[in-house]
Amino acid sequence: MKPGILRNLTLCLASGATLCGPVGLDIRSYGQATPAAANAAEGSVGVTVPAKNGVELDATINGQGPFDAVFDTGSGNLMTASLAKRLGLKPEGAVTVVAGGSSVQSQTVKVDRVNIGGLTMTDQLFTVVTLPFDEEKQGIFVGLLLVQNLPIRVDFEKQQITFYAQQGFHYSGTGTAVPIHYQDNFLVADGSVDGMAGAFGIDTGNMFSLSLYAPFVSQLNLVRHYGATIHGYTGEGFGGADKGFYTRAGSLQLGQATVTRPITVLSEDSGGAQASRTIAGNVGLGILKQFTVVFDYPHGKMYLEKNSRYGKPDIFNRAGLMLNLDPDNLKIMTVIPGSPSAKAGLHEDEVITQIDGLTPTDETMVSAFTQPVGTVVRLTVRHANEPHTVSVILKDVL
Repeated sequence: MKPGILRNLTLCLASGATLCGPVGLDIRSYGQATPAAANAAEGSVGVTVPAKNGVELDATINGQGPFDAVFDTGSGNLMTASLAKRLGLKPEGAVTVVAGGSSVQSQTVKVDRVNIGGLTMTDQLFTVVTLPFDEEKQGIFVGLLLVQNLPIRVDFEKQQITFYAQQGFHYSGTGTAVPIHYQDNFLVADGSVDGMAGAFGIDTGNMFSLSLYAPFVSQLNLVRHYGATIHGYTGEGFGGADKGFYTRAGSLQLGQATVTRPITVLSEDSGGAQASRTIAGNVGLGILKQFTVVFDYPHGKMYLEKNSRYGKPDIFNRAGLMLNLDPDNLKIMTVIPGSPSAKAGLHEDEVITQIDGLTPTDETMVSAFTQPVGTVVRLTVRHANEPHTVSVILKDVL
């Protein structure tokens, strides 16, 4: 699988299952299900496939590939424009995509067959999108259609996903049950953040932990409530760049499951997905990765099974940088005043070309900046086409 189709595609929400086409789904079992999968699905046929980072899959499309496929519960069926062109698919019609930043107009293509391991999707409509950071990227996003019709187990520790046939599925694990439903084109769970109740999107395509939407932030005056002062770039969706404040909520409650001190984005968006007046916010991978997540939407439930990451600190970038998270063009979008990077003389729009002497990768562009306090990270950056190297001493900035 090619690395990093997910990157910083935060809060990219398509306009829902109405774009997904007929529900043509077929599951073929290859051998025995894993013990964990069998425990979760007595009597149900299932197929388990590898999933890098828990959500990145390999897929063939109309017999070609494999191509990158992201399991994104925050979107309907999406295909990059570059891949549609490669497959010779002609975009038609007109649809509106409610995305991060704003709503954008697009078209759809018809796909006869998508295969992900032993899972087959037939006669699907895909909305064509152009990735904001890589116009040539070739891949697809699938999520809502699958969740709405199949029980699905996402095991972030084992980096695999199990898709189950609906017939005979019965969850028998030890996870906490959380009611889920579909509301205004979001897969949501009712919950609360520091006692403030709302509906929260459950989004495996959001690389952040917790994002609170602008109307919810404004109504409850959350910037003042949290004393948030760190402001800047918060990711990029198909509708453009997002900005807001960073802070830490005390706790997020979903059913009986509690996650403490998550890094929290307070959105300022006036348009697009984060301007929703019916959804309070969005729960992303930073929180979901603390669990094995079993989606049983046909029975209205999501189950959260704690894994070894549960309760571990949610670490903010200790260099004080907000990056666009494209390893091929790792641009500095915001430098937090007073941070190690500011003291080292880094500036917005500079491009990091090396981290400790190595070309950035999907792994190092995040992990390098979450190393222990006091770690020295050497960065080679390009400014006005002239490279120079600086040393940044990591410390907590949030």
